[in-house]
Amino acid sequence: MTPPSRIRAFSCTTAAFFPGTSFAQGRGMQPRKRKGEAGLDDDVDLVLRHVSRQFPREVARALCDAGGPIEPLGWVDTQVTGRQRRLDRALSVQVGDERRLLHAEWTLTMNEEIAFRVFEYHNLTALAAADEARGSRGTPLPIESVVIVLSGREEPWPTHAAYRTSPAQAPFCGVRFRIEPVYQRTVAELEARGSPFWMIFTPLAVDADARNLEAVLEDLRARTNERDFAELGAAMVALAGADRRQRRLADVVHSCLSREIVMQNRIYREGKAMGIEEGVVQGQLAVFARQVERRLRRPLRTDEQEQLAEHLRVDGPDVVADAIFDLESRELWRSLLAPRTSTQ
Repeated sequence: MTPPSRIRAFSCTTAAFFPGTSFAQGRGMQPRKRKGEAGLDDDVDLVLRHVSRQFPREVARALCDAGGPIEPLGWVDTQVTGRQRRLDRALSVQVGDERRLLHAEWTLTMNEEIAFRVFEYHNLTALAAADEARGSRGTPLPIESVVIVLSGREEPWPTHAAYRTSPAQAPFCGVRFRIEPVYQRTVAELEARGSPFWMIFTPLAVDADARNLEAVLEDLRARTNERDFAELGAAMVALAGADRRQRRLADVVHSCLSREIVMQNRIYREGKAMGIEEGVVQGQLAVFARQVERRLRRPLRTDEQEQLAEHLRVDGPDVVADAIFDLESRELWRSLLAPRTSTQ
């Protein structure tokens, strides 16, 4: 789905409808890009998807705009009827007596292309929700969209923004969403939110330095068990490497974590940067093997590691990553770990 070029561009001039930022549909918009092409490094995207999958409770409580009790019900993995489009970035949550869908995006920079991505995904999710409601004779679930921005302008962002499809003179039509610019927060502000999910973004905070990051990691270690700390620590490694202020905070995070945690991200990234093909392959394999073990809740056998390496070599990292995130445990084993047959 791309914005029709025949539609004129309009700017939002009526602040009463929406007192934030509005991105208008029109000729200046480019077709939707894949995630990795929109400025977000593949390893950062992969790690954030993995963390959000493994910690749905923390994600729901961190991102839902509600004051009451919040409980995650599971990630939505569906497809819009009549479209070959999988929707796997919405979390079903219970907020008090209401069930809703929480749609989360993250991006290095906030721009029109990201705004359109939110608009597109929000509407596709609404279509999927309508299909589900039609089958059960219920009411489509409401959808809440939020964008986590990892870097960008120094000027403060408004709390909300919109992608507008209606003329400026007409009542608002489009999608409104919240903006969470973590890179404009202080370390204390992120910690005060009381969620390990927000703590992994502290390397991007405006006042992040060696002293307060070491304190954050000690606090995170005290709050979580060993396995969760390893997952969240690996996410901090990737995010520290994405810091565009170039404060070399990745080295600080590395020094506070065990070699095993650091290697989940460092081998792949540094091997790729150095142009060493073997380093890239081994780094990808280390990351994917850890994620599969997490999904299956057990270590991989030697023969399973070999099968995973073969799938990575033949099918490529995108196919392997999709299988890890999209398939149930039994299908995941069959797809990536079972011996390949002549028909595969």
